[in-house]
Amino acid sequence: MRNARIFVALLAVGLLFGACQRRPAGGAPPAATAADDGCIETDVRADIASQCMACVRKNAIAPGKDGCCGVADTTGRQLCEAVAKCMRNGMVQGKFCNVGGDTSTCYCGTHQANCWDPGVANGPCIAVITAAAGRNIETLTTDNPDADTILNRYGDVKYALGRASNVASIAGGLCGAECEIKK
Repeated sequence: MRNARIFVALLAVGLLFGACQRRPAGGAPPAATAADDGCIETDVRADIASQCMACVRKNAIAPGKDGCCGVADTTGRQLCEAVAKCMRNGMVQGKFCNVGGDTSTCYCGTHQANCWDPGVANGPCIAVITAAAGRNIETLTTDNPDADTILNRYGDVKYALGRASNVASIAGGLCGAECEIKK
């Protein structure tokens, strides 16, 4: 029963929250205190960046807190961007791990049903997701979360992981065509 509840909760979080890494127009990273204005998804082609970001902003879950651009904490921002990039490009069994906005496969891999168990997760982004889940961008502290805590921090904008996973869910679930998130 616990497995079913956690899977349903994880699926709901994945559908509502997620990650695209973004950068400002022109390619240079924004100042650590920059707002989202001018930021674009990192891996999106320049010719579609405007339409992608318009869609992401229109569908924002937590305006100003979906994604990495507004993260003032340098360490948190780097971790957020690493997760966002992996969530966009990571592959599990030949398929992208952002599945319609659900990025849980990026961490869980082929073990969706029990990936909170120690050592079970086998996704392509385990290392960066674990690091980003441990970085609280508000208190500027880092901890070493276990698998269950990592999954609970998806979508929590106090953590670098939450910021990245929110925007990935928007881009993959609501803006797939505009952001060219392959399914």
